[in-house]
Amino acid sequence: MKKIKISKITMLFLLFLCAFSITLIVIRHSYLRTNQSNLRNNVEKLLELYEKQEKSEENIIFNDDEIGLIVIPSLDVKAQVKEGTTSNILKYSVGHFKETPIWDGNVALASHNRGSYAHYFSRINELKNGEEIIYITNMGERRYKVTDSKIIEETNVEILENTEENIITLITCVTGKKDKRQVIIGKEIN
Repeated sequence: MKKIKISKITMLFLLFLCAFSITLIVIRHSYLRTNQSNLRNNVEKLLELYEKQEKSEENIIFNDDEIGLIVIPSLDVKAQVKEGTTSNILKYSVGHFKETPIWDGNVALASHNRGSYAHYFSRINELKNGEEIIYITNMGERRYKVTDSKIIEETNVEILENTEENIITLITCVTGKKDKRQVIIGKEIN
């Protein structure tokens, strides 16, 4: 009889634990979805401000931690760019490699390509030569056309070296290959 009571108590506890875990997962998913929706709305507002700015003389003002925006029309990507590539920054934004320039030279950016957080670069492997990448900062707007796509070792830091010409380097993980990185390079359109 005691074994049956202990067994029932154990089952009830396990059911409670399962229900609690599922509730936490639902709450976390809802929180992430709301946060990402708010970020998308913020990016849309910033793009509207930028378009108005082009018609007037007022400047778009980014927050202290924002560098600017990246837009990849063919992939419908519109995202904030923030300084750094820490996991906290990449949760919700595209990150800028601090060791690369923000404007002139090789601007290197990173984002996740999958997961429950922001994954703005999930489809950059689909970019074809000639497709456009738009980068907007307080210094202006630069348009780049894709010229190269390659997979490199994660230890290859040469990809971050500065260049004389203005290029943009987009970097993300390769699904199923934790030691590889997908790299897209775009050259400034003059």
